[in-house]
Amino acid sequence: MLSTRNNLYENPDLVEGDMLFPAEFANSIRGVAARGSSVPWTKGIVPYEILPGYASTQQAFIIATMQKMERLIAVNNYKCIQFRPRIASDIYYITIVNGQGCASYVGQNTGVTMARTVTLQHPGCIGEAHIMHELLHALGFYHEQSRPDRDDYVRINYANIQYGMINNFDKYTNTAVDTQNTPYDYKSVMHYEKNTFSVNGLPTIEPLVSNVSIGQRDNMSLIDIQEVRLFYNCSAIGTTLPPISTTTTSK
Repeated sequence: MLSTRNNLYENPDLVEGDMLFPAEFANSIRGVAARGSSVPWTKGIVPYEILPGYASTQQAFIIATMQKMERLIAVNNYKCIQFRPRIASDIYYITIVNGQGCASYVGQNTGVTMARTVTLQHPGCIGEAHIMHELLHALGFYHEQSRPDRDDYVRINYANIQYGMINNFDKYTNTAVDTQNTPYDYKSVMHYEKNTFSVNGLPTIEPLVSNVSIGQRDNMSLIDIQEVRLFYNCSAIGTTLPPISTTTTSK
């Protein structure tokens, strides 16, 4: 049987288990990727609201994780990505809800009228790397194993995949996504775990090199960070990061 943790990322009604797309793109989701001009958030600013449904400590943990992402992505202490509470004039913002599973819309999607929901179920998704995974989707990023060059690095075991879920292992084309000339990242927090969508408990995806693990949910990898910096044209200019908070939060 699949673990509860895996199931949180394996909603059969969502693209690749945890990604949401506007209805306008329902018939061409694979073409809506990092290359689209509507995907990045303007100036790297992501307004957010957190709806009722979380304890104060859980809400504080989500905010602290956003702040950690800002620090990891920052260049020479200058903020590149900024998560801030939404204000009345914000047209585009993410809405964080305690719903079913872990899921997110991908990117800002300028010009599209919709709620840009990030679902972080408690219990299950209020962990640092789980939050980072969904917020990276919100920033415009897709799963690592869907890269055009993935077959050079992993093997997909189609016989072990649940019925009707094989499409979740499709590759994107070079015209749909931009790898930004970064190497394939087994350590990416955006990589599927080895048993994702398994019908029999056996691996659905395996590295082609030995002694390599995939699907870690500990932190953003160095390449994850590099990719965000490249995508958002980060440089050592802009807003200086505030002092590190000493407030302790819990999950």
